Amino acid sequence: MDGREPTRDIAVAGEQPGMWTRQGPYELGWDDLRRALDRIAGAVSADGFVPDVVLGVARGGLLAASYLTCALHVPLMRTVRVRRTRDDSRYAAKRPPLLEQEGPAPEPGTAVLVVDDIVGTGATWDVVRSYLLAAGIAAADVRFAALVRNHRSGYVPDYCPAVADDWVVFPWEQGWGRTPGVRPLPLGEAE
Repeated sequence: MDGREPTRDIAVAGEQPGMWTRQGPYELGWDDLRRALDRIAGAVSADGFVPDVVLGVARGGLLAASYLTCALHVPLMRTVRVRRTRDDSRYAAKRPPLLEQEGPAPEPGTAVLVVDDIVGTGATWDVVRSYLLAAGIAAADVRFAALVRNHRSGYVPDYCPAVADDWVVFPWEQGWGRTPGVRPLPLGEAE
């Protein structure tokens, strides 16, 4: 890793001012999801990072983690759950992140690719990174991938093909394809 320090608590509500433009949500379709995941896999490979385990952040990161486990030929996938929003509604209030371990922690000496759907403030990254460091994983052996990053995020993941200024509706979410006023999510080049 590059020695970045975890982001600090930004606000009590867990959001930065201007985090959402509220001009209408973006929608990420299944084809764009596959393209985004292929870009992440390509960037991980091009970077020379060879994970021993993919750690999916439940719930939103599980489908992406499963895909990347296969695309990168990683022999093991594990999960952690980080609860951050109070409910599943659009612009739901945030709370301090709570990590729940879903299985054994990766062992020291293991290279870990952490995968989530979206980075809002970086608070999820902070708690997952702390969890891995406490388990004895070296900071240099951890990389973070996300499908989308909020444009105001204080944390930029190692791999992320899209930046958004509003809510994102992912294809596995209830309401996908029926959300009024959605815009297609622009996919940039993999970071």
